[in-house]
Amino acid sequence: MNVFLSLVLLFTPVKVEQGHFTIFKDGKRMGTEEFSVTKRGSGYFVEGKTTIGTDVISSQMELDEKLAVTSYQASSREGSIQVKVTPPVSEVKSTVNGETSTADFRFPEGGVILDNNFFHHYLILLYRVQAGQSSFSVFVPHDLRVGAAKVRTAGPRTYDLEVGEVKLQATIDSDGSLTKLAVPAANVVIQR
Repeated sequence: MNVFLSLVLLFTPVKVEQGHFTIFKDGKRMGTEEFSVTKRGSGYFVEGKTTIGTDVISSQMELDEKLAVTSYQASSREGSIQVKVTPPVSEVKSTVNGETSTADFRFPEGGVILDNNFFHHYLILLYRVQAGQSSFSVFVPHDLRVGAAKVRTAGPRTYDLEVGEVKLQATIDSDGSLTKLAVPAANVVIQR
């Protein structure tokens, strides 16, 4: 990450908050997501819980003062995944049906985590966009995959995102908080 971006991130206001998203598919309510962003030391602690039907998935992510990931974990009744980010070699540990495996990998420098199950991760991504960053390396924990994301301004407080082959549209409020995320091709809308 360049020095200018590091300085801008230090001055980007991150809203400490609790929030709620409602998830719609084909216009019908299919689930909810509760999340919180709290200050922890010089960094941030981000928690989320997504409920779709009887399935509940929870996550916790720790970020440093520049919004860089230092650790992540997610769990459901099927299992869990934990990521410990320590350059140059990070570790991922997954447990599925009682079987645990670990692997070392290179977490992308300046990368973000975008878990398929959580929409509040886009809130963190958009704070970094407001600081001037428009392209990201992305780690998708449940797929154990590294990819790329590109973001461009589409209008006042509106952004077009490309995460791999998925195209999304995001809207933020005047404080920079995510208020709406849409995936038009899937007819999915996440609304605060």
